[in-house]
Amino acid sequence: MLWVLTELGYRGAVSESAFFEYIKSLRKLGIPFGHQRFQTKRSKRLARYSYSHLMELATVLSLRVYHVVPDAVLRGIAGHRGQLSRLYRRAYAERRSGAGKPTLIVTEDCVPIKLRGLYLDLNIEFAGGHLVRFGPPKLRSSTETLARFSKSAISGRAFLPLALSLLSERVTSLALRAPEIRSGPPKSSISVARLKMRQSKRYSLHDSRALR
Repeated sequence: MLWVLTELGYRGAVSESAFFEYIKSLRKLGIPFGHQRFQTKRSKRLARYSYSHLMELATVLSLRVYHVVPDAVLRGIAGHRGQLSRLYRRAYAERRSGAGKPTLIVTEDCVPIKLRGLYLDLNIEFAGGHLVRFGPPKLRSSTETLARFSKSAISGRAFLPLALSLLSERVTSLALRAPEIRSGPPKSSISVARLKMRQSKRYSLHDSRALR
């Protein structure tokens, strides 16, 4: 998971340990698992990240690129988790078709621009430094997003729509290439430990026979 988020550029210049601590702080706030417990006094349970979990983290960290994500926004994302999960899947499915089909924009003073995919609009509005609106989340086409962007200068909107289809492509591609990370000690240390145990048993057996 950390490898995927680092490859996406979210870690930036901070150390790996600092980035890991930030991800842990998000987990305490319910991102992306809710308030599940993965560690008890008796045992630890590995967290398994699905596509929706990775997309939720990537969405949160994309918002952090522009601002430190307020707790109110994190609560809004957690509260709309079920709906957002469906939007993540649709954004990938329609990255080149349906509402996300390619659109060519031609103007007189610049080269043609080709846009595609769906964009996530969380409908976030701030006023006086306080969150006054969150949601409902909605997917918008490229042309709808341009229209929304043109109106952003006269509104209290703090976060513009995210290119969700493009983000979903990158998350999926990196997740499929992510290196395998084993839990627990490496195999070599396990083999050494087993060898030492066998040797100690042999010595104990030899000593007991010698005492007879």
